[in-house]
Amino acid sequence: MVAAGVADEMLVQVSYAIGVAEPVNIYVNTYGRSRVQMSDAEIAQKISKLFDLRPKAIERTLKLRQPIYRETAAYGHMGRKNEIVEKTFTSRYHETKVMKLELFTWEKLDRVDDIKKEFGL
Repeated sequence: MVAAGVADEMLVQVSYAIGVAEPVNIYVNTYGRSRVQMSDAEIAQKISKLFDLRPKAIERTLKLRQPIYRETAAYGHMGRKNEIVEKTFTSRYHETKVMKLELFTWEKLDRVDDIKKEFGL
């Protein structure tokens, strides 16, 4: 949202209820630094249209089932470079497995054009 120019900074909070796939609330605070002529509530409505925020969709989009957590746990998980790495896994019970994994998928800017279009930027 910031990279697309919607605001200079933005807080987005997503609230869920147990057993309900869709978020029960999306809260946006642009701290008065919005670059679009919309209220924070209107921006939140656009976010709910643009992004599938069901937990399973988030898991799939961000590839959270991949073994990425060692890198994610070290040095923080935000502000890192999105990259593809090759990792080798060994086990005494299974043969060695080499996998290409995408790290820090949440840092990608692949939705900037969609956001700009939706907000008329």
